[in-house]
Amino acid sequence: MRKVHLYGILAKKFGRVFELDVRTPGEVIRALAANFPEFVKVIRAGSWSLTVGSSRRDGEKVGIDDLELGMGSNDFHLAPAIQGSKNSGGTLKTILGVALIGAAIFAPMALGVGMSTPIFGGLTYSNIALLGLGIAAAGASQLMSAQNEGDGDDKGSFGFSGPVNMNEQGRAIPLIYGFGVAVGSTPISASFDVEQI
Repeated sequence: MRKVHLYGILAKKFGRVFELDVRTPGEVIRALAANFPEFVKVIRAGSWSLTVGSSRRDGEKVGIDDLELGMGSNDFHLAPAIQGSKNSGGTLKTILGVALIGAAIFAPMALGVGMSTPIFGGLTYSNIALLGLGIAAAGASQLMSAQNEGDGDDKGSFGFSGPVNMNEQGRAIPLIYGFGVAVGSTPISASFDVEQI
């Protein structure tokens, strides 16, 4: 028997601590799913961190490949994974840029010095204001531009045409063996020249 600790929404819906006769992280998930019919639905709706150890902070994180490995006699801790907001876009950049501009303008006034006064390493308040302006402009640009939300079929490609385009960063590049293989295009590098004809 070992203790299984649940956190967040899992603890609220199903309880905090259980004693189960399990050996692997996969058995923990199956045992909880067998006892609580809604458990799998809640798990699929979120992102989770599974830790093995005496406490959640000091334990060892379990990856997806380790779900069927025996983990000794340690406790299991299943908690919501910490992740950032996907909808923030350029809002944070814009706010940070405006804050830098404000600090660069009002700090010299409060200190009674000029904008060209060196702070450290030759950096001046004017440099900080320009950096803030650049960050704010990048954030505003990101907020105004349409994002190419490509799914698995990459229907949102704006740059290339073909059977299936894979022009977003991090995609796998197909490795072709044999003859007569049809794969979509995978541009590695591209450029356009505009010339008057």
